[in-house]
Amino acid sequence: MSLSSADIAHLEAVLAQGKKPKVVFTDAAGQIAGRNGKVVALDPAGVDDFVTVAFGSDELPFSAAELRLPAPGEGARRAPRQRSAPQAPTGPGLLPDEPEPKPKPTASERTPVSTPEAPAPEAPPAPAKKKAARPRASAAKHPELTVTLTYEDGEWAVAAARGARTVVKGAKVAHSAALAMCQAAEADEVTAVVAEVVEKIRSEAAEEAARLRRQLDEAEARLAELK
Repeated sequence: MSLSSADIAHLEAVLAQGKKPKVVFTDAAGQIAGRNGKVVALDPAGVDDFVTVAFGSDELPFSAAELRLPAPGEGARRAPRQRSAPQAPTGPGLLPDEPEPKPKPTASERTPVSTPEAPAPEAPPAPAKKKAARPRASAAKHPELTVTLTYEDGEWAVAAARGARTVVKGAKVAHSAALAMCQAAEADEVTAVVAEVVEKIRSEAAEEAARLRRQLDEAEARLAELK
């Protein structure tokens, strides 16, 4: 699901009222899929990423395919049910009978009542020790820019992410440019790994060249027989 034309018109109407409508990130948004954000700006006549959304401490532009409106009741909390107090049974024969009054004792049956001594005042309880509040861990922040270089199936590719949002996915890179990026890192571990990859590329290229030479020799031999 993504934002339709009607959804975009609804967002524009809510923004015009000075409110910030809530949206949900779709799977197309990458790592932040399923999280909520608030629309702070909208420019349908601009580029593809025309919806500016605030989430956490970031405000980034997104496309309509990366957002959707929350479903009705999504994220709402249900109020706990209140239990009604039990009612007393009504009707004839359901109320308990009142006890009969006891006869007053005579003067000879009365026993003297001793007055109890007032108890000694109790010592005030010791004040409870307050637990020291633990500092809250700050929310993890994504780096402003992340660039990743990968090699797979004989090809180099580069990806880039701005914060939690991927902006470049698997763009192909020439061997010379990829090797220049690796050399710029100036790390011995990277140099060793890249050397293994380059040696593998050279070996595969040599085998391919030998195969093509054999095919070329066979083709030239056929041409010589046809003369």
